[in-house]
Amino acid sequence: MKRNFKKMLQSGAGSLNANALSAHSPHHAFSFGGLGAKLAMASLFSKGLRFLLFSGVFYLFFPRESFAAGPDAPLSLASLRNPVWVSGDNLRDPSVLKTGDGYRLFYSRFSGRGPEWGNPDKWHIAEVRTKDFLTFTNSRDVSPAGCASPGDVVSWHGRWLLPYQTYPGKPTQLVLSESTNLETWSAPKPFLAEALNLPWNELHRVIDPSFVVAGDTLHCFFIGSAYQTNASGQKIRGNLMGHAITHDPLLQQWEILTPTQPLIGFSGRAPDGVENTMVFKTGDHWTMIYSEGLGAQHLALATSPDLLKWQLAGPLEIPRQLWMRHRYGAPFVWRDGDGWIMILMGENQDSRTTFGLLTSADGKQWHPLAEH
Repeated sequence: MKRNFKKMLQSGAGSLNANALSAHSPHHAFSFGGLGAKLAMASLFSKGLRFLLFSGVFYLFFPRESFAAGPDAPLSLASLRNPVWVSGDNLRDPSVLKTGDGYRLFYSRFSGRGPEWGNPDKWHIAEVRTKDFLTFTNSRDVSPAGCASPGDVVSWHGRWLLPYQTYPGKPTQLVLSESTNLETWSAPKPFLAEALNLPWNELHRVIDPSFVVAGDTLHCFFIGSAYQTNASGQKIRGNLMGHAITHDPLLQQWEILTPTQPLIGFSGRAPDGVENTMVFKTGDHWTMIYSEGLGAQHLALATSPDLLKWQLAGPLEIPRQLWMRHRYGAPFVWRDGDGWIMILMGENQDSRTTFGLLTSADGKQWHPLAEH
């Protein structure tokens, strides 16, 4: 509408200049004394008045807030409350791609209940779209049954990659789907199969892929599993983080950077290990936020100057809310205006999993939105 008004101004100015020039006088060209100029100004005033009246009626029925902001505009948080999305299914492992028409939210859709956890038919990679995290539309599955834990959707040599895992069937391995338009996704294709047989990956399972593109290098952070004896002398299963890179457009040649020991393993805080990695650039370094622990899951932080050498910084303290009272994890982070937004999976006291949002100015100190 601003462009239309500008056209009206230019049209009126054009009429004014034409009439003024017809007077063949510099005085008439810059004053409102000429009859032609007065008529032009009257026409311009009439057009402007009609525009203002139309604008008032238009915005009365279609307020400005009802229109989606541009692709680079920050998300409006004022009316959002946690959890931002609740479904009849259990929502897990979120991954967000911001596009020109809003946000595409990929996630693990578990359609069963506790006893059905091991049923592959209850697990899918799903997608839903939103412009504002208030309304969610176009919900659909983008994988066959028996898949979970989508990672970062990245652009790699002319197509989009969506990494995830087969689950809970065996072998539990890394797969990806490809797309040229974000609408049609290929069937899952295995990749990085050599990670199944790493010496520290005792259980020969690989889960939770996370992609990072840095220049001509594609990084994949992933999770393997092993047994660990806890402080009580009990043998328990835990998860360990690995790291691999490739320059291959076809993703067939990988270099595993953690061949003999994991990047992050068991610790006193997390005797059952780590999972669900998120890596993003913050200023002159990289930040990693991941799920630490399985039973008493929470978030932890690490930083790196080059994606290769990592300094562990310990747990991230986040205020508890009801939707995440039991535990929380599987963070996904994206840049939003001058700050950062995290979408997080939370589990309540009834073992229901939903998604909430948190904000941060620096990627390290996080604050959840107000709760419903």
